[in-house]
Amino acid sequence: METNELNKLGLNYKTVSIIGCQSSGKSTLLNLLFGTCFDVMNADRGRLQTTKGVVFSWDKARRIFVLDVEGIDSRERGDKGHIFEQSTSLLALAVSDVFVINMWTMDVGRYTASNMGLLRVVFELNLKIQEKRKYVQNVSAHT
Repeated sequence: METNELNKLGLNYKTVSIIGCQSSGKSTLLNLLFGTCFDVMNADRGRLQTTKGVVFSWDKARRIFVLDVEGIDSRERGDKGHIFEQSTSLLALAVSDVFVINMWTMDVGRYTASNMGLLRVVFELNLKIQEKRKYVQNVSAHT
């Protein structure tokens, strides 16, 4: 924190996060957009999990925290990864100014392949968060 002077930021920064299927190019995209150094998949070794959990980096020039989230539908996590996927996706949504959903164009419209169930949870909770923020702002304005 001190090396990168993050302790001096206060609230003067933005946060970007990305979710999407495993091996869909999330880390590569973030590296290209923000000059980060997230590990990327080595195709010679196969489509294996690269990012584990939530990893963050820092674009110092633009004062942007960048969160790279483990791929949805990770083979390594198997069926037990459902709760973990929801938790990491909701964490990313809660802390981000910009929330990117990376998906294959051929999966748009497919319920399972596009992870529609998870996206539905994320969008529904985002609406609830926005409603609560508006309520708090209205209450604060009238007091």
